[in-house]
Amino acid sequence: MNISHRIARALAVSVFFFTACFGSAAYAALLSSCGFSAGTSVAGDNISRGFYVTNYAGQSLRTVRLRHYASVPGVYAITLTARAGTFDGPVIGAPYTATATLNSSASAGVDVLYEMGDMPVTPGSIVTFAMSATGPGNVLYDVAVPLPCANVAETEGVNAPLSAFRRDRVGYEIYGRAITQTFYDCGFVPGGDLYSRGVYINAYPGETLRKVSFRYETVTSGARTLRLTARHGGYNGSVIGVPQTKTINFLGGSSNGQIIEWDFGGAFVEKGGVVAFTHEVTAGDSGVYRATATSTCGGVVATEGTSGTLDTARNTSGIRVTGDAEAGFRRVVEYYVPSLQHFFISGRPHEQALLDQFPAVYQRTGATFLAFPSVEPPQGSVSICRFYLPPSLGGPNSHFYGQPADCNAITALNNPMFQFEGYDFALYAPVGGACPGLAPKKVYRSFNNRVAQNDGNHRYTTTLANYNAMTAQGWVAEGAVFCSDSSTP
Repeated sequence: MNISHRIARALAVSVFFFTACFGSAAYAALLSSCGFSAGTSVAGDNISRGFYVTNYAGQSLRTVRLRHYASVPGVYAITLTARAGTFDGPVIGAPYTATATLNSSASAGVDVLYEMGDMPVTPGSIVTFAMSATGPGNVLYDVAVPLPCANVAETEGVNAPLSAFRRDRVGYEIYGRAITQTFYDCGFVPGGDLYSRGVYINAYPGETLRKVSFRYETVTSGARTLRLTARHGGYNGSVIGVPQTKTINFLGGSSNGQIIEWDFGGAFVEKGGVVAFTHEVTAGDSGVYRATATSTCGGVVATEGTSGTLDTARNTSGIRVTGDAEAGFRRVVEYYVPSLQHFFISGRPHEQALLDQFPAVYQRTGATFLAFPSVEPPQGSVSICRFYLPPSLGGPNSHFYGQPADCNAITALNNPMFQFEGYDFALYAPVGGACPGLAPKKVYRSFNNRVAQNDGNHRYTTTLANYNAMTAQGWVAEGAVFCSDSSTP
C-alpha cells in the first residue's frame, strides 16, 4: 500500500482543489521570491531546466508559485519535485502534480500554485526544484525580471549534484513556516528585583516558546540552583512545556551578573494569550536578583509577586524571548482500505489530500490526533519513523510507525523489505505506559497477527473503545506507543 508514491505519480489534481483545501499561500510566510515579469508576461525557459534556492529561510516548504506558458495551448499536468541539497537528494514530501490550462503566448502566462504539504526543511539548507509535464506541447516558466536575485540559481538541467549554473534569477514565490524569531529583546539593567517577583507577557505573538533569557546577580558568591517555570494565562495556569532547572556559580556583586538562557524547546503556546514566568531557588542562598529592562518593553510586565492570576504590576523586566510565529502542528488522519482490510495513518497534508481523491479506496475513519512537525519538534518529543513493506519485496503491503528505538532496530536488520519513508511526524513517548501531563492522550497500537499469511497490519488509535474492539477481534494489544497533545495551539 505505497499510497503516497503511487498516487503522486498517477494523479493530477487541480490547483483550485488544493487552494480550497489548505487556504491561500498568504496564510504562511513568504520565505523567498524573485520578481515575475511585468503583468502576466513570461520570459521563459523550458521546464527541463531546474533551479535551486540556497540558504533556505524557513522551517517548512508549503507552497511554490510559478508562472507558465506552453508552445501549444491546452491542458497540462505539471509535476514539481523538491529535493534536499541536490537534484538527486531526498525528496521533500512527495512530487506535486497540478493541472493548468496554458496559453501559447508569452504575454499571457498562467500562475500555478504547487502545494508541497508544509513539509519540514532544514533552515539554511539548499532546496532544488525539477519539473516535468504531460500535454500537447512544451511548458516554459518565467526567468523573472532582468535583475539578479539573492539565493536562487537557474541551472542548465537537473543533473546531480546541482547542474551547471545558467543565471541568478527565476520568477517564483515560496511560502512556508518562518525560522525561529526573537519576539522580545528588552535589554538588561544591573540590579533589579528579587527572584520571587513574577514576570508575564501580554498577547504573546507566537505559537511556540523556544528560548528565554534573564540576567541574574547575587550579593554573595556561590552556587545556586534555579528553576524557571512558564505557564499559560497566569501564575496558576497550566505549565508550558517542561520547567527548566540550572545550577549556576555566581560571583557576588552587580558587576558579576550573568545572562542565562533557558530552552523550552518549542513548546506550544496559545497565540495572543498570556505567558507567565516564575523562578524558584531550589538549592543555595536565596539572595538572587533578576534584572529590570533598559527601557519600557511593550507587553512585558513584572509583578510584586506570583499570587493570584497575575498579581499587581510593578515595572518591566529584562528579558529575551524566541519562538515560532507558526507551530506547524500536524493533524494525523486514519484511513481504512477495504480491499486490503488494512488501516493506515498519515500526518502529511499533501498525502492526505491525495488520498481524499479516492474516498471509495481510502476511507477516512473519522479518527485523528495532533502531532508535531518532525523537524525541530518540541523538547522531549521524538520523531516518528515510517517504513513501508511492499509486496514487490515480499512484504504485506502495509506500513509501520515507530519511535527512534524501533527505527534503529529495524534499520539494523538490513532487511530490504523494510523501505524507510522518512519521519512522518513527532510525538511524545510514554514512560512505563504513562503519558506526560503536557501530552496526555495515549496513542494505542494493535497488530492483526497475520504474519503467517503475509498480511500484517497495525492500527494506531487514541480511542480506547477502538483499541478494545480490535483486541476482541483477535488483534494483539501492543499498548500505548505514543502520546499526543489534547489541544491545538
